[in-house]
Amino acid sequence: MKESMNFINHKYETIIQDNGDTRDKLRQLQEENGSMQSKIDDLTSRVNQLEQNSRMTNIEIQCMPEKKDENLLNLVIELGKTINCNISEDNLAHYTRIAKLKKDSVRPRSIIVQFNSSKKRDQYLAAAIKYNKLNPNDKLNSSHAGLPGPKSPIFICEHLSATNKALHAAARQAAKDKGYKYVWVRSGRVYMRKTEHSEYKIIRNINSLNNLP
Repeated sequence: MKESMNFINHKYETIIQDNGDTRDKLRQLQEENGSMQSKIDDLTSRVNQLEQNSRMTNIEIQCMPEKKDENLLNLVIELGKTINCNISEDNLAHYTRIAKLKKDSVRPRSIIVQFNSSKKRDQYLAAAIKYNKLNPNDKLNSSHAGLPGPKSPIFICEHLSATNKALHAAARQAAKDKGYKYVWVRSGRVYMRKTEHSEYKIIRNINSLNNLP
């Protein structure tokens, strides 16, 4: 009986020791995992910033009706005339339609326009925003690009990285859910403001949205 008890006690102490070692290893792994996750988040943020920086001379024109024989250069120039920001082909480096994110979407493919300078890009964006504010009953639409047929609204915005575009969409939904009146993008960053006179908030990631009052 005594030998059996000693054997059981020894096994119990061994189990306790092994359990303590396991907890120490688990704690160490959790710390290492937290450190690795922090590094991954930092690298992801840097990659996203690089992607956004590469788009700093671009705009995205959304919902412009598509035609087989369309001339994208003329569309962009005509829009410029409407918003009082005249441009020529010399101001542009590239322009093209891009593939849809959702193949079954009925929305026309977006047009990406790359300017030769961020200054001219910013002037074009600012002019589009100003035009819509001054003409709330006749905001930018397909007729302003010289397209015949029924008018359909079009939107001129910054060309966001995939990460920032998803964040912008999440911010618009959060604004509806939490009663925020304003959501906008400037230089690739997403901003929100609850009222006209409240302080704006920079939305850096999903956690920023989760922490909104």
